[in-house]
Amino acid sequence: MAAVFLFSATAFSQGGAAGLQILEVGYSARDLSLANSNDVITGEPTAIYTNPAGLASIENENGIGLDFMLTHRTYFAGTTIDMFGTRFQGGGFSFGTSLLLSSVPDIEVRTSPSDDPQSSFSAKDFALAVGVAHNFDNVSVGISALYLYEKLFVYESSGYALNFGMQYSPMEDIRIGLSGGNFGSSSAMISEKIALPAFIRIGGSYTKPLDDNFSITGYLEGAAFKSAGISPGIGAELSFQNYIKFRAGYSSGIEIAGYSFGAGVSYSLLKFDYSYIPLKQDFGNSQTFTVSFVF
Repeated sequence: MAAVFLFSATAFSQGGAAGLQILEVGYSARDLSLANSNDVITGEPTAIYTNPAGLASIENENGIGLDFMLTHRTYFAGTTIDMFGTRFQGGGFSFGTSLLLSSVPDIEVRTSPSDDPQSSFSAKDFALAVGVAHNFDNVSVGISALYLYEKLFVYESSGYALNFGMQYSPMEDIRIGLSGGNFGSSSAMISEKIALPAFIRIGGSYTKPLDDNFSITGYLEGAAFKSAGISPGIGAELSFQNYIKFRAGYSSGIEIAGYSFGAGVSYSLLKFDYSYIPLKQDFGNSQTFTVSFVF
């Protein structure tokens, strides 16, 4: 059983001993293809987990600010991560909601050395998040609250967390962000209390038009997770008329991943994003598909 617990604890880990590693791994194909270097300044519904101030950002042309996002990610050892997120506006505020679920299937149970396992089970993490943000001219601030649940074999743990953040745009082509989160607590699993992967993020982006059709955006972020040290990331996004985008990134803080690649296509209200991450240590690759409806 010790091996089972070790596997579950490291299945999503970027390092460190904190639990609920689902809160560290990235949530959309765009985030992941940029090596999460845009997390602190993102304006997608995923901001509810990384910097809730981003819920107040309007990245679509018509500016209504109503988003629906569906993401499916495949990871190593059959692990999957799924997210449904929304963002909407009302009364001068921006709101967000999200459901996040991860599953590690077919974990084998052995009580003694043998070729065949006695049984198998799945480990699951679950997060339900709500957030609110407000934009003050070129500064936005936000807060989100998370309910957390983790199950491993017959053992369960639940808890809560809070995220805070701000974003600042001193110029149209520059965005800077600062956030902190996963501050809270979780109940004990067996006899050990689960430590949440609390974080602090700081970073920014700069967009430079190349001509009438092309522009390029650079991203730089440093994220420090509890018990995991600093995880710097850098990314770039080449955009053609804001319809087709090509992305690449690199992070030095992820144990089994470094480089990441991806692309996105936007047409009318629909956006589709894809990311591909080659994994180290013969773990194969991770692929993520995101579909968004932006009004």
